[in-house]
Amino acid sequence: MSWSLGLFAAYVLITSALALVGARRTKTSAGFAIGDGRMHPAVAGLALGACLASSAMFVIMPGFVYAEGLPALLGFSLPLVAGVAVGLWVLAPPFQRQGSAAGARPGPHWLGARTQSPAVRRVFGGLALLQVAYLVLIAVGCAYVMEAALGLPYRWSAVLTVVFVFGYTASGGAFAHAFTNSAQGAVMLVMAVVIFASGWHHWTSGAVVDTLSTTGWTAPGSPLFSTATEVWLVPFVMGAALATQPHLVTKALYVKDRRDLARTLGLAVAAFAVFSLVLFAGVYARLDLAGDLAQDQVMARYLAQAFSSPALGAAVSVAILAASMSTLDGLLVALGATVANDLLPAGTGVWGQRLVLGVLGALTLAAALSPPRLVLILGQLGVYALVAASAGPMIAGLLRSGPLAAGPVLASAATALAVHFGLYFSGWSPNPGLTAAVALAIAVPVAVLPLRLPSALPSPRRRVRSLQER
Repeated sequence: MSWSLGLFAAYVLITSALALVGARRTKTSAGFAIGDGRMHPAVAGLALGACLASSAMFVIMPGFVYAEGLPALLGFSLPLVAGVAVGLWVLAPPFQRQGSAAGARPGPHWLGARTQSPAVRRVFGGLALLQVAYLVLIAVGCAYVMEAALGLPYRWSAVLTVVFVFGYTASGGAFAHAFTNSAQGAVMLVMAVVIFASGWHHWTSGAVVDTLSTTGWTAPGSPLFSTATEVWLVPFVMGAALATQPHLVTKALYVKDRRDLARTLGLAVAAFAVFSLVLFAGVYARLDLAGDLAQDQVMARYLAQAFSSPALGAAVSVAILAASMSTLDGLLVALGATVANDLLPAGTGVWGQRLVLGVLGALTLAAALSPPRLVLILGQLGVYALVAASAGPMIAGLLRSGPLAAGPVLASAATALAVHFGLYFSGWSPNPGLTAAVALAIAVPVAVLPLRLPSALPSPRRRVRSLQER
């Protein structure tokens, strides 16, 4: 316990110091949201990589691998990493070019500038609030990890998590987020390798391959991986679509040019791939632990068994907290900037964004102190709904340089929400990823196809002029 408290105290001090550095460099609302556009690629890349890996990767996903074996291991790694890589490499460069030229900040602000429509900006600013459910999910996960690692009561763990993360993010904005996430990301990289190496004896004995070969390529009855489509295609599609989210694609504006952006994306994807090594803890748990554990208890039980050394066990626990907090502060920077700039009156400035984070922190804490029974499902539904609604408009905006029509943008978002929620709540599938992927397939063309009509179908006036010229 003393090791855990000591390491966590050191983590708090270092993170707070980095936040103070960020606060001194944050003078404007644009700087709060995206920094000054001249961050080092290593800082931006580690920040992006840490944002990609949340508490779900380090705490929840290994439990699915423990329960379902190979399908979960594959679905949460290869297609997901590949999808994220494709999405970022396709969308980040044009977003950097157009976003910098327009001076646009995350998501709704950029779409509002592209459509020249205040209504679009307000609509997508409102949709961004769907992420509040995910803030609650991460805060609850952090509190549970802190409770187990530090021995603090759950309620105090929740209070400490929200006050600390919301506090340092509000002080330094994008700079604080980038600097702290870089430190968090470095710790996470080391711990991911340590966790993977903890079961190396199972590799040398052949037990890993043997146990995975018994589970098959799909998991019939699984809510997430019952078919090959859910194992391979859905994670790839959702990974690519996740690149449209403000707290991820906005990292393109952290660096100054295309060369630095390429380095940033390369480092981020490589870090995300290394983070996915923690999924093998679920395989090791299948071999070392009893076969009737609840999925959300698997990672904690495995770490307690695998890292009996107090110092090493404490380091791993703090790394998992860092993973959770890194995603939380990334979401806060984007969401705080979105609400302050797109829903509140103009001129709120940095202090307006900090006030927004204070209100969001109070709401998150209130929900985390009495978490709803379906907080995980609600978090997934909210994030995937936002992804499905914003992907089509974002892609359409990147396909052309001129103004974007507001009608197809709003129609695409409405279609995505109707399909996603309609399929899920009708009982068509218990997998929010599958319902969101179907929504994307239907809604993205609604936004993108109108871009091709002017060139494919010239107006009657143009045809008459062409005939007269002949």
